[in-house]
Amino acid sequence: MGMSTSEGNYSRDSLPSPNWPHVAPGTRGVNNALSPKYCNLGPFADCTPKPPVFWVRGDLDAIVSDRAITEPGNLGAMGVLPGWPGPSFYPPQPMVGQVRAVLQRYQANGGTFVEEVMAKVGHVPYLEDLPGFLRLWLPFLGR
Repeated sequence: MGMSTSEGNYSRDSLPSPNWPHVAPGTRGVNNALSPKYCNLGPFADCTPKPPVFWVRGDLDAIVSDRAITEPGNLGAMGVLPGWPGPSFYPPQPMVGQVRAVLQRYQANGGTFVEEVMAKVGHVPYLEDLPGFLRLWLPFLGR
């Protein structure tokens, strides 16, 4: 199992922007497809039918995090990306909190979700600790 890094997939493209951080999502690649320019997961909370949701994440995940090392607002606040205009113009995005808020709305609308946080695991729990992942996943499937 792998991921394609071919042109147009993970490598993605970008467009110039007059606004900080001076790049905008382009038209190709997985990360661009998931950008707010093209993807709004908020309506998931209103979908029908409402299958049970299993959300597992690692406590060491630096990619999907409230302080993600890939998120320009966080990088600006840390001084890694120069010229950050500050939190009122470009606030850091709390990804875990945002996902949880959508799932809580999903639950308020009649859905169910389980959030599991695996200790000492990063971005890909099922690869980093398969036995630990299965101890969580298999009971969820049995419900």
